[in-house]
Parts: sequence; structure tokens; C-alpha cells
Amino acid sequence: MGDIILTDEQIERLLGTSKKAISPNARWKTQRGSRQRNYDLESEDGKLRFTLYLRQNERIKESFSCGLLYLHAGGDKVTLARYNGSDHPHYNPLDSTRADNHCHIHRATERYMAAGRKSEHYAESTDRYTDLDGAFRAIVYDCKISGIRLANQQPEDDNDEAYDDQLNLDLQ
Repeated sequence: MGDIILTDEQIERLLGTSKKAISPNARWKTQRGSRQRNYDLESEDGKLRFTLYLRQNERIKESFSCGLLYLHAGGDKVTLARYNGSDHPHYNPLDSTRADNHCHIHRATERYMAAGRKSEHYAESTDRYTDLDGAFRAIVYDCKISGIRLANQQPEDDNDEAYDDQLNLDLQ
């Protein structure tokens, strides 16, 4: 992150913007002991760019992360959300709260950005997922991402309506 600081309202608007994959067939790559996959996304109007990334440690099942990056027109990349596994504790220094070895969701906040921390430093524990597939489903649902087939979808489920119906059924 450069010098950019987003307001909480801007962050919420970016998270709530409908996004569609423009690289729905992204492939897994292995790099430094983890499997990685990146999807290029854009807003429905084509004006905003994002990247959805998935990371899975090859040795530690609980070490995974799904994140949503906003690609600012000025060239900066800002992590808006990150869904992590339970392999490590997390501490929120500005709030004096912890997530001890639980899955946790990071969200960008104006407060942490203004304090010079990572945009998404703040995190809260969650029981919505326990593995990478669950984190992937949660971030896709929460961040309004379409055009990516989830693991248990059938090939005929390629249209957005079937995708959204399947996703809503799986996450309720």
C-alpha cells in the first residue's frame, strides 16, 4: 500500500460493489510451499478492478488465506478483506482484541490505514468456515463476486442465476 487511505464509507462501497471474474479459469500455481490462484475481477460497469487470491500452505492444512485486493487507478493495491485459517493467533493492537488460533476475517479500516498499519490489519474470529473451500465460498458471497464456479457446482451451472442460487443455498 502506498499513501492511499480509504474512508470506511469508500471501503464499504468497494466491498458492496458487484464484481465479475474476467479470468474465471485461473489455474493453481505452486510457489514457495503454497498453492496459489488469482482471479482478475472488475465491477459490473467495468470501471473498477480487483484481484481475488487464494493461498493454501502445502504442509499445514489450517494455513490458508483468501483475499480481495482493490487495484486503485493510481497503481496502489489495497487489501479490502482477507479470510484466514486457524494456524496462527491474531492481535488487533488498536483495539486490544485477539483471535487466538481461530479462523478470522480481516477487513480494511480507515483507522488502521491512518495509523500506518496494513489496510486490513483488523480481524475478528469466525466460525463460518474451517478450510480454504469454506473461506473461498464466504468471501465470494460477502464481496458480491460472480462468474467463478465453486467446487461442487456442475458444468451446466455457468449462468449467473444458477451460480447465485447455488451459492445462496450452500452458505445459508
